[in-house]
Amino acid sequence: MPSLISRFALALLLATTLTTVGRSQSSRFIATATDSSSANASDASARKLRFKSTDYATGTNPQSVVVGDFNKDGKLDFAQVNYSGGGAGSVSVFLGNGDGTFQAKTDYATGNGPDALAVGDVNGDGNLDLIVGNDTGASVSVLLGNGDGTFQTQKQYAVGDFPHWVALADFNGDKKLDIAVTNEGDNTVGVLLNNGDGTFGKMHTFATGSEPISVAAADFNHDGNIDLAVTGYYNSIVSILLGNGDGTFQKHVDYPTGTAPAVVLTGDFNNDGNVDLVTANYNNGETGSVSILLGKGDGAFQSHVEYQAGTGPDGLAIGDFNGDGIADLAVANLIGGNMSILPGNGDGTFGSPVNFTTGTYPLGVAVGQFTGNGPSSQDVVITNDFSTSATVFLNEAAVRMSLTSSQNPSTKGQPVRFTATVQPAVKQKSQPAGTVTFYDGSKKLGGVKLTNGVAEFTTSKLGVGKHKIAAEYSGGGNFNPDQSPVLVQKVNP
Repeated sequence: MPSLISRFALALLLATTLTTVGRSQSSRFIATATDSSSANASDASARKLRFKSTDYATGTNPQSVVVGDFNKDGKLDFAQVNYSGGGAGSVSVFLGNGDGTFQAKTDYATGNGPDALAVGDVNGDGNLDLIVGNDTGASVSVLLGNGDGTFQTQKQYAVGDFPHWVALADFNGDKKLDIAVTNEGDNTVGVLLNNGDGTFGKMHTFATGSEPISVAAADFNHDGNIDLAVTGYYNSIVSILLGNGDGTFQKHVDYPTGTAPAVVLTGDFNNDGNVDLVTANYNNGETGSVSILLGKGDGAFQSHVEYQAGTGPDGLAIGDFNGDGIADLAVANLIGGNMSILPGNGDGTFGSPVNFTTGTYPLGVAVGQFTGNGPSSQDVVITNDFSTSATVFLNEAAVRMSLTSSQNPSTKGQPVRFTATVQPAVKQKSQPAGTVTFYDGSKKLGGVKLTNGVAEFTTSKLGVGKHKIAAEYSGGGNFNPDQSPVLVQKVNP
């Protein structure tokens, strides 16, 4: 069966932990504007980009946001940091109910002015932990997870001036997650190596371009060592620091981007197996862009290609929002007060932005399947700076599929009826229409039109043995394509 998600899965496999934050200094002095919760696409032709928005109360000045299953219940949760005007801050944790809604926040103390956040298991106990960059506190906080959705008291580590971004990766090959942090005031990126138990050693710094804002980690040259990409906000560059595999890095090599890159993320946007880069370019609060730098596979990158976003793009995430298995971009436009979705074409290029209204000054962006495992069309959560809210955008074009067999195991020659059910992932009046195609492995069995969300296919031609049966939904009726889990059908002699 041809996979809808194989290309997108590769992009995510190459991507590192995605944390998105905005400018820590210049954008802090913008006056508060009126909130709006409308989530209608401004481009009516993009009928498969539909979101329903809900606001959740946060702390003051919510910044970076991450997604993970913090209590191991199989339902995605999210966490975000609260800058709190540069004073004593906090991280808020929202536990997911699995239906796209979230419980009220629980707050945990951080250092001063937290604006960066990353998630990962840093002590190897199987629980997700939170790593916070404290912008005005010149520190990072480590909050170890208990596995039940709660977190231990923070432990702080000194870093450089204005730490604006944190990323997690194994920089010295010991299979433990280390910390990379941008020190905006020092023009360096710092690395704190993991001691193996979730505690960290003294920071070692490496020179970057001027005003480093964001950092992403991946293997850019296929040597097995993790490398770094760091945005230089002032010079409009991204600096590449190739890793030596021992926690140290080579001298940075710079590549131009659009004006004032605030975020850098990694992915494979043209499906060639090499890591590519994308930056969100703030452009001093004017109409901004995203820059795509395709990787050559040897640590070098092609010249950037720009795609228009909204006004003052300051947050960025990668996801599949239209169910085509290709990585798209979600951009938070801080000054424009909206989110731009740029659909990917799978060849390294992107389509025109489709805009959705957000709350006041959207900043941090994260992506996940908040209505449970299954839908390939993903949801979005965005923090609204200069406010006390985060907005969850549920993908109304997403569906959930199931597949059943009338008799399993069956005998050779016995008719077997396979039933595929296609339902909206988000409760609504609209119902999916279109065709469901049934597959036996890569072999097409037949296609059936949906009737009231159900398609049935009967066959008596399955040979003796095990068959991997799956169903693929074409999309239709304002819903995106998707595919069912594989059903193993056993046929006896």
